[in-house]
Amino acid sequence: MAESVRPHAAHAPVVYKTFVPPRPFDAFIENFWYWRGFDPGHAKDTVMASGRLGLLINLDRDELLWFGGERYAARNALSGIALCGTHTQSFAINAYQPHMMGVQFKPGGAFAFFGGSAREFADVHVSLAQVWGADAQRLHQRVVQAPTPGDRIDILFRAFAARFNDATRHPAVEIALRRFARSPHRVSVATVAREAEVSPKTLIRLFGEEVGMTPKSYLRVARFQQVIARVHAAPSVDWMEVVERHGYYDQPHFIREFKEFSGFTPSEYFRLRGPYLQHVPLEA
Repeated sequence: MAESVRPHAAHAPVVYKTFVPPRPFDAFIENFWYWRGFDPGHAKDTVMASGRLGLLINLDRDELLWFGGERYAARNALSGIALCGTHTQSFAINAYQPHMMGVQFKPGGAFAFFGGSAREFADVHVSLAQVWGADAQRLHQRVVQAPTPGDRIDILFRAFAARFNDATRHPAVEIALRRFARSPHRVSVATVAREAEVSPKTLIRLFGEEVGMTPKSYLRVARFQQVIARVHAAPSVDWMEVVERHGYYDQPHFIREFKEFSGFTPSEYFRLRGPYLQHVPLEA
């Protein structure tokens, strides 16, 4: 288990632990994580578009909040253990969430634990009880009551291991995810379908069922995520070089997509970016 403990001014140290599960679960789950943090001094963070599904657990109270709509003013409440699906638009969360844990799935990984179609989780937030019934509430109580972060992660891991249906991705989806990860702006659905020996229509259906997005939407979001990873920690950015490197038609096309997926123009993002890759602090 990886652990990071970082002091922050006069606040108690930040504690961040991650656990990468063993095989075969590591093919579907990026990590289990635990967080105890501090008040960052602003009310909300935006969370940018992502092709990955995640589970969130509030260890302090039985509630999770997210915000949408104009200027993220629409408040939405869920139970304290909930799923955040794949998203093609940004949304906002409370910036101060002092005691949390969760699961980060790999693209297409969640279907092995929840069954059905991943399309059901596209662009939605849903309480886990709607998927797992009363087992979700019992799991929430168990992790809240566990004495240590390690115990909490172990309980959560065992709960998911028990739900694992020993599924494997369809070979066409496996090929698509591998090819899309290399160069999302240089690969086409038709090319990958030929490589996977399925029709483009079949690939689109299979990919949507397992990943929760169409291949086209996934490629657009994946390209955006590559841009964010490239510029997040950079002291300065040549945006025209970014446009050319990542295969956007022109700068207006790049700005439109960036704002669609982040809620900000590139220059706004660069000015407001915070310490965490997927989150941007919202100004009051």
